[in-house]
Amino acid sequence: MSYKSIKKVKTVFIVEIDFRDSYLKGEAIGNHDHSGFMAYVVTDPCIQCKHTNCAAVCPVDAFREGPNFLVIDPFECIDCDACVAECPEEAIFPDDEVPLEWEDYIDLNDRLSEEWDDHVINEAKEPLPEVDEWSGRENKREHLVESWEEEIKPVE
Repeated sequence: MSYKSIKKVKTVFIVEIDFRDSYLKGEAIGNHDHSGFMAYVVTDPCIQCKHTNCAAVCPVDAFREGPNFLVIDPFECIDCDACVAECPEEAIFPDDEVPLEWEDYIDLNDRLSEEWDDHVINEAKEPLPEVDEWSGRENKREHLVESWEEEIKPVE
């Protein structure tokens, strides 16, 4: 089931996340309509840079780490906005403000957050070694490494 297709989420915890108000609140177990919730999305500028300051400030461990890119799990994100100011590449956007040329990153974050579910990152690490060569470059999608078994391509 994809992020976009969710209309109702069966709550399995006593504490439920209110995505509109960005805080935790206690509610009874039951159905809660999350059709209006929003998540943040990591986009193209992160590829081959992978600063992790954003993940370190996330209060709910919503970030997942790939070999040369980070994504945000849209089901974990509480729309708190803490990560945006921490990203030196300006790669993080609310899902309804992602630039048109990067709209595919909304589904990409959803898909890769599932594939990288066991790669939760919640602390700052050094960025990738060639960050200075990659920072500010455009159209890096072809350099995205989606699997931990793939090799990271050098700067061209």
